[in-house]
Amino acid sequence: MVPSCRFLIFPLACMLAACSVSPYTESPNLGENPDLLPLDFSAEIANGQFFLGPEDKIMVDFHLHEDLSRTYRVRNDGSVIMPLVGKIQAAGSTREQFEDRLMEAYADYLVDPIATVDVEYSPTRKVTVLGEVERAAVLTLTSPRTTVLDIIASAGGIGVEGDRTGVLIARRVDGVMTIRHYDMDGLFAPDDPNMRTEIPYVQAGDVVYVLRTWNAIYAEKLAVVSDTLRAMTFAERVILNAPRTTEALQGDLDEEG
Repeated sequence: MVPSCRFLIFPLACMLAACSVSPYTESPNLGENPDLLPLDFSAEIANGQFFLGPEDKIMVDFHLHEDLSRTYRVRNDGSVIMPLVGKIQAAGSTREQFEDRLMEAYADYLVDPIATVDVEYSPTRKVTVLGEVERAAVLTLTSPRTTVLDIIASAGGIGVEGDRTGVLIARRVDGVMTIRHYDMDGLFAPDDPNMRTEIPYVQAGDVVYVLRTWNAIYAEKLAVVSDTLRAMTFAERVILNAPRTTEALQGDLDEEG
């Protein structure tokens, strides 16, 4: 009697949720509660660069004033403590805006101050990419205009068993983890030629996950079942041949006796 196996395949349900970002408030007073500093990611995308924020490193190079040239860290209240001028608000500014603000602050202390500013953004601006990609990784964002395609490419691309129609972006919004599903093929060749689909940008803290194709899942399940059936068939043969083996062994013992 050949054993039979039945499979139950549970489809993955992806809940679509609208993502919202708290608006940025200009020149916020964060002295009492540093957590009140939201980032307007939409504005950063439109601007093409990140706004300065807590834990970012600012490298300031003053021309002819090496004693002022050093690396500063943005404090939790969004400010930077500078020599001579004291506290300067940095959070919410672009690199160029902070550079201009710096020149204005030092105009009362230096003759024609000239300084250049470089920024090393906080490593908390990271995106995790997992699933069927060539290299699972945690990637640091260098620009707000980083798309899900950029992230997947940085992870080596979708693997041979990856599902191009099954790319998920998990994002925490207002304390709740939401998941959106994207079809990479549909971004370039939608079923409706009149439908335009924007390639989504990723945000700090996102998790990008590439699902496996159903063919790959089926092949794996089939391999497990095949191995199981082979093991069961072998066990069945051992059981069926057990009496003959016993008789043969008993015959050998009788002859020796």
